[in-house]
Amino acid sequence: MRFEAANVKIEKVDLSKNKNGLRIIQLSDIHVNMLKVPAEKVRKAIIDEKPDYVILTGDYIDHPMHIPDFIKFLEEIKTGVPTLLSLGNHDIRTFKNDKNGLYDFITRIEKTGAKVWENHSEVVQKGKIKYNLIGFSDLKSGYVDLYKPFTQCSKDAFMNIAFSHNPDIVCEFPKGKVDFLMCGHFHGGQVWTPFSLEFKMLRDDELCKVGIQKGLHKVQGTNIYINRGLGNVIFPLRFMSRPEITVFQLP
Repeated sequence: MRFEAANVKIEKVDLSKNKNGLRIIQLSDIHVNMLKVPAEKVRKAIIDEKPDYVILTGDYIDHPMHIPDFIKFLEEIKTGVPTLLSLGNHDIRTFKNDKNGLYDFITRIEKTGAKVWENHSEVVQKGKIKYNLIGFSDLKSGYVDLYKPFTQCSKDAFMNIAFSHNPDIVCEFPKGKVDFLMCGHFHGGQVWTPFSLEFKMLRDDELCKVGIQKGLHKVQGTNIYINRGLGNVIFPLRFMSRPEITVFQLP
């Protein structure tokens, strides 16, 4: 179980045979205080796979004392590729009602050159193809805005690509607004248990209770990918749920 927690797997998800489309690496659930995957392995994957963007989908720290280690992680995986982040429930919970602390955390992240996209959208272009790239706050953070980012979208973009932490946000999107969603949160189970006991006993999220817990799915017309994450919670162990770096080839 300790070995598996450090044995990262690169998952490749080809949503198109067209290799000229947008290429994204997703990282999720870093939980830097219990991270066993070396940053240099992550950096090597980014160099080898040559993505257009690196996107991190939440849960980086569990206490303010973990901030320096996470900032160090971001610095160590830098390759010059644009890096975007959304926040997760653990990040929000770390600061509770301390909004100044949360803003300071975001400021420190952005000093590394990465960008935190909370309810924010921008138009990005690869060749002649435009994409709306949309970052949402965590569904249960109290900060999520399900409508504002779409006002920033280009109507002539080829597809809307969203990222957020909790997969359940897919059930709240306005119909037909998101083509593809990247998220994390479930850790793929982290430690496998029979009869999905972890999901039934320890989580109240909607999708995991109906068996949508990791990998690629289609929910209410939206393609969704649930990343198993890099780090760990409670203990630095995994069983039948290897940490993951995901490479997406989009149309």
